[in-house]
Amino acid sequence: MDGRKTAGIAVSVAAFLSLGGLSLLAAERLHHRPRTDDAYLWADVVHMAPDVSGRVTKLAVRDNQRVHRDEVLYVIDQEPYQYARDQALAQLHNLQAQLAIETTQVESQVSHADASGSGVPGAQARLDLAQRTLARLTPLERNGFVTVEQLDQARTEVATAKAALNEAQQAATGARQAVRSIAPLEAAVAGARSALSLAERNLRVTVVRAPCDGIVTALDVSAGEYAVAGHPLFTIVNTEEWWAVGNFRETQLAGTQTGQNAEVYLVGMTGRHVHGTVDSLNAGVLPDEGTTADGLPRVPRSLNWVRIAQRFPVRVKLINPPPDLVRIGETVSIVIDR
Repeated sequence: MDGRKTAGIAVSVAAFLSLGGLSLLAAERLHHRPRTDDAYLWADVVHMAPDVSGRVTKLAVRDNQRVHRDEVLYVIDQEPYQYARDQALAQLHNLQAQLAIETTQVESQVSHADASGSGVPGAQARLDLAQRTLARLTPLERNGFVTVEQLDQARTEVATAKAALNEAQQAATGARQAVRSIAPLEAAVAGARSALSLAERNLRVTVVRAPCDGIVTALDVSAGEYAVAGHPLFTIVNTEEWWAVGNFRETQLAGTQTGQNAEVYLVGMTGRHVHGTVDSLNAGVLPDEGTTADGLPRVPRSLNWVRIAQRFPVRVKLINPPPDLVRIGETVSIVIDR
């Protein structure tokens, strides 16, 4: 009887130790390979809104269709934008022609101003000579070496030279003032070039192309729909990059860092998994307590004695995921190997 009791105690102790060992082993495994089933797949999306408004004349895709980067998705009516481009081009050519004519006229005015200004130095030299001559003759009049007629003639020559110089200076000033500036026309030509560039850009973006490889979704329109600039017609799921986002307990985050290997198990891939690497750890989540209301801290009256560890999102980038099995929002499990 005592033997059976002793054996029972030994079995119980062995079971307890085994359970403790398994618990320690599981804890150690979870420490080195934290995992979560609270995870899902995610990919970036592009809302395909046109840059210009107009009637959709061509819709080249259907809902749930796979598309490739730069593939034509739809076309906005190009006719009004072609007219706008032609008008902008004609306006530019008109202003360029006006600028060419104005430039020729200005060059002629500059030549005339240069010619008019060339007479000023000669008139100035004539006046200087006449003034020097008068200055030499004036002292000689007192001794009778110069007649009054000669002196009057010298004075007349000085007055005539002054008048000629004044006339040459006025002609040169008037010719320079008559030279028109081509700066306003040059500015108008620059503005016309910008208007043409904008018109060409508007015409170019009437053809909407895929910005990435992806899948068309939420398409519920057809050709003939009037598209408004900035309002998307459908969405493209970017399939070039996929992530798994998992919520890990804060007790599992110690030692987790970007670049670590991870395994992602998809519900649609029973028995298979996708390799990945930790891309980023979320900086924080909104706590249930400690928030503010009306500028004051919100503190609960009651205290919950059971403290549950907070969970933080961890983003894992998938490496070569199977294109036919990955979908946004799909439930997955993530195991981080560190």
